[in-house]
Amino acid sequence: MSVKVEVKLDAESMADFMIYHIYTSGAGVAALVLGMLNVGLTIAFVMRRQFLLAVVFFLFVLLVFVVFPAFIRKKVVKQMQNSRRLEETVTYEFMDDGIMTTTTEDSGKASWSKFKRAISRKQIIFLYDAQKRAIILPVAQLGDKYTDIVDMIFAHMPAPAVRIRRADGKKMKAAGPSRKAEKMKAEVNENETREPEEGKGPEQ
Repeated sequence: MSVKVEVKLDAESMADFMIYHIYTSGAGVAALVLGMLNVGLTIAFVMRRQFLLAVVFFLFVLLVFVVFPAFIRKKVVKQMQNSRRLEETVTYEFMDDGIMTTTTEDSGKASWSKFKRAISRKQIIFLYDAQKRAIILPVAQLGDKYTDIVDMIFAHMPAPAVRIRRADGKKMKAAGPSRKAEKMKAEVNENETREPEEGKGPEQ
């Protein structure tokens, strides 16, 4: 089985990827922790009616959760508008033995073992390899192949490494183990309920 899709990397998709990449790095996680701490301090000072301090810490919250992401998005979009990558169509073919990437200048195939994480955001799916290079798939461009591609990812990558949501927003579960468990359960139930065949006695 294989699934082939053609995509063009757009500025918004790249911005979503960069924001995720930055906020999951060491510095980004530290910034998020600091932001949450400032949220708690803002609430604490409001409850104590120390509104001036509450405003100060609320400004820090806005800086971490609103201003900084907006700055990143604006910068990435501006850079991508002048990039040749926006004009290039990339073909990805998802196969049982790996993912084939084809551009107008080059092509190459990577086995599934090369990919360490698969993650979905609101507008993109991306797959990280060990060097943190990524295949970025704009969801809007996948069309009716979205489910087939996600099924391929779940079938060939370890379940803990996959964090992808369906188009309806619900988190998908790896189908492999659950189907196997259901099959084993069905076999057990069948063995328990099967009546002994007539004409056969106990073994001598």
